[in-house]
Parts: sequence; C-alpha cells; structure tokens
Amino acid sequence: MAYTTIEFLDSLIVPSNQNTTLPKAPSSQPRRIKLPVNLIILCFLIAGTILRLIWVQDMEWKSEEQWMFDRAREIATGIAPLPISGMQSSVRVPNPGMSVWCFAFIAKFADTPIAMVRWIQWFNILTIWAFCVFVFWQISKSQRGPWLWGMAIASVNPIAILFSRKIWTPDIIAPFCFLIFLGYWFRKRFWGSFLWGFSAIVMGQIQMGGFFVALGLLFWSLWHDYRAKSWHKAPWLGWLLGTAIGSIPLIPWVITVLLPNMGGYTRSIVGILVPKFYSQWITTALGVNLSYSLENVFWQDFLREPLIFGIHTYLMIPAHLFLVGIGLYPVYRWFKSRKKRLKKEKSNSNSRLNFYLKALGFGVGGAFTISAVNVRPYYIAVVFPFTYIWLAKLYQNKIGILIAIALMQLFISTTFLTFIHRTGGFADVDYGIVYRLQMSE
Repeated sequence: MAYTTIEFLDSLIVPSNQNTTLPKAPSSQPRRIKLPVNLIILCFLIAGTILRLIWVQDMEWKSEEQWMFDRAREIATGIAPLPISGMQSSVRVPNPGMSVWCFAFIAKFADTPIAMVRWIQWFNILTIWAFCVFVFWQISKSQRGPWLWGMAIASVNPIAILFSRKIWTPDIIAPFCFLIFLGYWFRKRFWGSFLWGFSAIVMGQIQMGGFFVALGLLFWSLWHDYRAKSWHKAPWLGWLLGTAIGSIPLIPWVITVLLPNMGGYTRSIVGILVPKFYSQWITTALGVNLSYSLENVFWQDFLREPLIFGIHTYLMIPAHLFLVGIGLYPVYRWFKSRKKRLKKEKSNSNSRLNFYLKALGFGVGGAFTISAVNVRPYYIAVVFPFTYIWLAKLYQNKIGILIAIALMQLFISTTFLTFIHRTGGFADVDYGIVYRLQMSE
C-alpha cells in the first residue's frame, strides 16, 4: 500500500523548471501537473518561520529552563562570575561553562524569559535561511533539489520546531552547525579549515554532542585524505590552530570537572549493539518522535488530534503511519533493486553532499556508537539540518512525495503547537506546564 501511494504521488507532479514534453496520457492515468517548486519550498520555509515564533508564552518552563535563565541573568548583571561548568548532562558529567556563557551573552540584551527565547528562535530561523543562501551561492542549479527540500522539511519538522523554542543548549547550536559546515565545505583553504576546527570545538563546549562531531569529522577526513592521498591539499595547520584557540576556555573544565568525574560517565553495551544514533536520525528526519516530549500523552491523547468542533479526528495516526511508510519504503526499494541503486549512486554527480552525509553518518555516528552513549533525540541537533537533507535526497526526483512529506510534517507540527496551546502542557511529561500558565498562578 505504501508503495502504491508513493508511486501515485510521484506520478502527479512535474517540477515547473523541468522542460519535458510529455506524451498524451490515456484517460485512465492521472494528469501530471507542473508546479512552481521553488515557490512551494519558499512557502514551507515561511510556514516554519511562523511556527517557531507563534505562541511564544507556551514555551517549556521546567527546572532546566529556569536554572539556565536565572544563571545567565546572574552572570549578565555581574552577580556571579563566569562558571567553569554548566548544568549536569545526561551522561552525569557537568557541561562545560560555555553552555551557560552563550545564554549569559543573550541575557545582556534580554531581561525576561520571553525575550531570551525570542533570541533563540531567531537564531534558529536565521540559520535555516543562511543554509538556503549558501545553497544558491555554492550549489549548481541542477543539484539544489535535495538541499532546498531538506531545508523545507527542516523548517516544518516537529522536533526541529520543538528544539527551536526553548532556553536549552540543544536549541542554541544550530548556528554553529552552519559554521562547522561552512568551514568544512572550504576545508581546502586555510580559513575554512580554521573555521571548521574552531566552530566544532566551541559547539562541543555548548552541547557535548558537539565533541562527537569534532571527532567524527576529523577521523573521517583523515581516513578519506589518506585513501585519496590528498594530505597536501588540506591545510591541517588551520584546523589545528582553530581547534587550539577554541579549546582554551575548555582547559579549566577538563582539569577540574571532566577528569574527576570520568568515573560517573554512564555507558552501556547496548549503545554499541544497538546504535541508537541511526534510529534517532531516521525518526527525527521523519518527524515521528514527539513521544520524547509528550511521553504517555502522545499515545493516549495526541494521536487522537486534531480536535475539530469538539470531536477527536484521530488524523495524527494516519499522518504518522504515512511518514513511517516513507521511512520504510527506501529499505524495501534497497532490497528490491540493489544493483540499480548502486549504479545510480555511482553516477550521482552530487559527490560533495554524499561525502558530507557519509562523514556525519559514519564518522559522527560511529563516534557516538563506539562511545556507547545512550543517544537521545536532542543529540541529533548536532548534525542539523543534514538528517532532513538526507531524507530529501532519498526522494530527490519525486517532487510529489517531497511535498507530501513536508505537508504531513507541517500538519503534525501545527497540530502539536495547537494541542499545547489548548491544553497548556502536562505536569507529568517532559514538556511540562507552559510558561504562560505558570506565570498566571
């Protein structure tokens, strides 16, 4: 059924910039329609911008957000000095101090939680648009499809929107993802190599998942350059200098926090046997993991949404099933036509995108897996937005499917924000009670 639906969607639409003369179809076949693809992508980008900005007072306001805001204001107003470490992480090692410093910088200009989260929202919005500008600047017109559709999906993806509306470290790292990518793209130049090394080590100090990005990209690049015998083409001195300068604020944390607490670092053999990085990558790209935030409410209440005229429509169930089918379909096609797929991959001229996706997938994903960390959904924020670009690349020549994916994720995201606005959140789940209601008490 998933196969039939997907093929049908793809048969309906032809990009408006595709100069193809179609034979007259028999009356039994659906008519193919030309659509302005770039305009559709722009609409999704605008929709994602709006969803990040609306109902700002419905933001999460749990102990973590309260702690971060209060600590940032104390530093910004001079009551407290810059700390060496930040909030306790999920691996039971306190984050480096820069995880608080960046919020303290924002607190210089934002004296309320709402003002601070507005800064975070705009950082994320500008990052998405910066990636789009980069695509038009550096990517040839014939290769822009998966990049732009990936950004469209990233704009409306439920978990991406969720992690753009909080006073929390995963919400502030998107700009650094862009800087790392920008440096890595130009890593054959000194300034690019420097920017790559500097941005990666700084992002790790804001959210420790960034350290895996730094290690993964380094080892993948070393291995690739060794195989290609292109060591001389990469100015490694720039990377070393950028990493060294960016590591200076890290030294006190390593000495006083990391080394004494290494015994408390939580590991699990399951993390190696079951590489959760890849399952989180896929579910995040598909937008089907809001159960992380809603927990039991997702299964008991959210899947019955949206509520229309007081009636539960249960439309969230087919929406999620469709996206799950979208994720399973490439696996089916992989087994059905493996030889054809391999031939197609070899002839794909978008090699730089393939290279970066492999660097993130095998390099960063391998670093996460070998470390046996229990990867949570917010860890995937360190590879933003390439989970979504990866999904768009799977269907890069199927415009109808890409539109359907973006529409379904937009539908889920809109329903999620409406659901939170109507209910005010839930005390017994990760999202908690919204800021608006807590301030009215």
